[in-house]
Amino acid sequence: MKAIVIGGSGQIGGWLLHSLRENGHESVGTYCTVAYPGLVRLDGVDLEGSARWLRTEKPDVVFFPAGFTWVDGCEKDPAKARGANLDQPLNLARVAADLGAKFVYYSTDYLFDGRRGPYDERATPNPLSVYGQAKLEAEQELISLLGDRVLIARTSWVFGPERQGKNFAYQLVKTLRAGKTLTVPSDQVSSPSYGPDVASATVRLIEDGHSGIFHVVGPEVMSRVTFARAIAEEFGLEPSLIQGKATAEMGQGAPRPLDGGLLASRLDLALPGAMRSLATALADFRETLRGGGEWANPS
Repeated sequence: MKAIVIGGSGQIGGWLLHSLRENGHESVGTYCTVAYPGLVRLDGVDLEGSARWLRTEKPDVVFFPAGFTWVDGCEKDPAKARGANLDQPLNLARVAADLGAKFVYYSTDYLFDGRRGPYDERATPNPLSVYGQAKLEAEQELISLLGDRVLIARTSWVFGPERQGKNFAYQLVKTLRAGKTLTVPSDQVSSPSYGPDVASATVRLIEDGHSGIFHVVGPEVMSRVTFARAIAEEFGLEPSLIQGKATAEMGQGAPRPLDGGLLASRLDLALPGAMRSLATALADFRETLRGGGEWANPS
């Protein structure tokens, strides 16, 4: 299988390339702004150039973990949000359709309003934000375009080793190691999801011929405070430095789903045990960082 990973420099993208190569697949990763050895520069804003390049690669599957995921930034710049999360993946999906290739799109729990979570794959979306709306429209357009050749992988609160060291766990460790207090929303609930598992699970789903919507998330649903304190304890840091504050008092630009989280009903049937518990994932995270290599270390 030949795979293209759009956004190979990012958190899920980096682990996708790792999983694909471990499983013996040919893979090519792209980047837009952050370069790493072996990646091809591709600017998704150039729709014609991106489509032309993808046609020359003739992939069997295209993974699209790229996008504009800063929720407050999306609220401020809806055009950029729709371009990165809707127009650019659709542009490449049309090429995939012409080539007879499969397409994997990474979506979010922000499709839901957070009033009656956690949600399974059959729940009706009702996004509150520009980001969530763009992701929902992308899902709908991709399913209409590709039918059973598209896999939608919805995930949430992704953490773990990554080359850029940007995810929530990294920021928490850096802050607490500096002896500073970290304030997190006390009323937001969702599903922490380990990046390496998200990547390996979606590769396995494609290998096994699955399509449609899958929730690819960790098995637990918890508050952001509980999640943060679990990270602190695993890294030997002081949990009391983590303080909870109501979302309404935090001045975040975009509305958040509060009682959220995803249930991985289809994934549990297709790949039982594919997503590790938070405790197991955090231990693996710490050991991976201890081993060095290409993954960033909090400092």
